[in-house]
Amino acid sequence: MRQSQRAFNRFKIIVSLISLTVFLITLEIECRRHHGLGEYGILAVFFTLIFFAELWPIKFPGAITEFNMTMPILVGFFLSQGPTNTILVATTSMFAANLFAHRRQPFRWVLNMVALNGSFDCISLAGASVAYLAVGGKTLVQHSAINSMVLPLIVWVGVCTTLNMCLVTTVESLTLHESWRMHARQKLSWYVLNYVITGPSGVLFAFAFQQFGIRGILLMLAPFLVGRKALNQDAVQLDAYIETISTLGSYMQIYHPYTKGHLERVAELADEVAQEVNLPPQSLMFIRNAGLLHDIGKVGVDESVLDKVGKLTNEEWEIIKSHPSRGAEILSQMKYLEIIVPWVRGHHERTDGSGYPDGLRNNQIPLEAAVISVVDAFDAMTGGPEETDKRNYRNPLTHEQAIDQVRLGAGTQFDARVVKAFLKVMARREPEHGE
Repeated sequence: MRQSQRAFNRFKIIVSLISLTVFLITLEIECRRHHGLGEYGILAVFFTLIFFAELWPIKFPGAITEFNMTMPILVGFFLSQGPTNTILVATTSMFAANLFAHRRQPFRWVLNMVALNGSFDCISLAGASVAYLAVGGKTLVQHSAINSMVLPLIVWVGVCTTLNMCLVTTVESLTLHESWRMHARQKLSWYVLNYVITGPSGVLFAFAFQQFGIRGILLMLAPFLVGRKALNQDAVQLDAYIETISTLGSYMQIYHPYTKGHLERVAELADEVAQEVNLPPQSLMFIRNAGLLHDIGKVGVDESVLDKVGKLTNEEWEIIKSHPSRGAEILSQMKYLEIIVPWVRGHHERTDGSGYPDGLRNNQIPLEAAVISVVDAFDAMTGGPEETDKRNYRNPLTHEQAIDQVRLGAGTQFDARVVKAFLKVMARREPEHGE
């Protein structure tokens, strides 16, 4: 833990020094140039556009992260005003926007994190500018045609996003003590999507500015603002809906004292294992909800059956086996949770085909269901830290014993890929349990 903290501190110091050096060198270069008042006015407009683009992201319904218009504006700014102006003004604007966005947080935390993010922005923009010029790219300042900038622009956007991704991933890996590659995989699809969607828009921004000046930029912002409002309203409704539906999971504690802790632990561990398995972004968004709701089909099942200490009768066992399909039926009535229906239905399936309710085998079982299956079984074997977390019909195993049971079930009860990911997650968690 202390080693990771020291590594993070060293990384922060190195990044801050590099960005400060880059910023000061760029400032010195720019100070040698003479600006007219008109140019300063243009810089002020772009500063304002970048500032509000950072503060007003678009949240797409069902997406795991947010988009904003910063990249298109940066590209338009870079092409129309050149690299030095972009590095100085954009870095300062994004720093100010982050400072404003986190103004209610503790001052020391804000200063550290905002300064670090500002360093990332400065380094990313500088690296992208160098790469752009290295491949022969020119700007509108040099009176070049936009069609001659396309290929160098692809390099600019690619280098900028890649540098930023690597820097952010390094911080997350050091602070969370988790695999760098795992965090990089999670971000890769988002960064590629950002590259594809927002990069080309920057050419339109630059073209609009070249043809119509600031009025062209403002004209392009109009549809963005309208679309942002509509999408954000839909996203807010979706978030509220999911939050409301997720409270269904808490009803289980009314029937069984251990359930609340169990559901929360399954949701948390399923999220970690899902990330290690590298599930797609949409699955990562909903896996916690599936963990919280995977046993919702047990609502209404008699407590004497669920907590029975002795052997279950055939009739009682059929009731128990019906809870995945009952849960899937409940959730299928809820539009925004349709994605998790097969996961909940399949969380008691086994790769050898002996599971229930459908007897699915191997790749017939959704990978998300396989993740919930492993973490659900592990938590059922170990229970939680409190006495109320224990199950009446089973003596809890130690973490080491339960991990061995999961390992033994790979390829028969559990998906081997998920077991491998689970073991990696538990190896990282090991210090928490003193094992």
